[in-house]
Amino acid sequence: YTSSQFQARTPPELPLLTLSSPPLLEPPMGCCCSCCSDGARDDSEFQKTATSPLVAKSRAHSFPDTIPSNITKTDLALTVQLLSASGIKATAAGDCDPYVRFWLSDDPGSAQESTCKARTVKPVWSPPETFTFMPIKSSGMKDKKLVVSLMDKDLIGQDDPLGDCVVKLGTLPVGSAGSGTRRLALINGSTGEETGAYVDARISVDLAFKAFGTQEEKAYQYERWDVIHKWSSEHLLPSDPGRWSNFERTEYKGSFEEVARELGEGWSVERPWEVCGRPGSTDGWEYAFGFRFPGWFDKPYFLMRARRRVWRRVVVNNNIIHEAESSS
Repeated sequence: YTSSQFQARTPPELPLLTLSSPPLLEPPMGCCCSCCSDGARDDSEFQKTATSPLVAKSRAHSFPDTIPSNITKTDLALTVQLLSASGIKATAAGDCDPYVRFWLSDDPGSAQESTCKARTVKPVWSPPETFTFMPIKSSGMKDKKLVVSLMDKDLIGQDDPLGDCVVKLGTLPVGSAGSGTRRLALINGSTGEETGAYVDARISVDLAFKAFGTQEEKAYQYERWDVIHKWSSEHLLPSDPGRWSNFERTEYKGSFEEVARELGEGWSVERPWEVCGRPGSTDGWEYAFGFRFPGWFDKPYFLMRARRRVWRRVVVNNNIIHEAESSS
């Protein structure tokens, strides 16, 4: 079994990880989000020089007001929050460029990938990256398995697998808050031997209605450096994509208002816009040679003239959540 060929084959029966009694770990250092701790953290260090882009009303598309027709009251949702990875062995060429791929074993088309962390064997995703799989029929949940593949991105040729783990979801109770980090031990998919690498993530199952009613929105802010203006978003090059983008980087716009989604009927802000920075960064910024460059760093190394940072908020639809709780 090779991770890079996952679309063509169904994974064999790798050792299963049962999540009934997960080990609890401390949250990764440097994360500014409350989702990494039992209580809210003080974000003052990031907010000293950060100006919130709050607006009264956004002109972008809004959050949906109704549940999609393909989701029923008994359907479930699997949510994975990726925090970090450790124990990665550096390649002969130096540090790795790791990222993580998640997918359901019976549906290769469900694969979702994290962002790639450049030149590190201790990647941390801050803020945590969230992946949701829904709807999942409750009747088939006991047979569901989540495949977690740690990969090393290569600019030439296929990406290299660093280890895999198959998580059996049937033992995870519905409604679990997933308050503790689960350390997933990875093995070599070809030999079955332990690799010594781990992926730290939160994995929970809840009603799809409830998962749909709480959504996290993130956006990127971009700036460029030049000798005259220093760091600024007002003097981007004509070839630069834009001052703001959605987190998926599929839409680039000139203003925050064009990227942020409008709150439709029933939606309210649970946690307002705030800067979320990677460990080691200053005011949340990370740096690269260009806005489309695959690798981003916590410091501006030589000739790096582009930087970005993540803004994040959490919105809820109390009507949908109430309906989900009533159904449960």
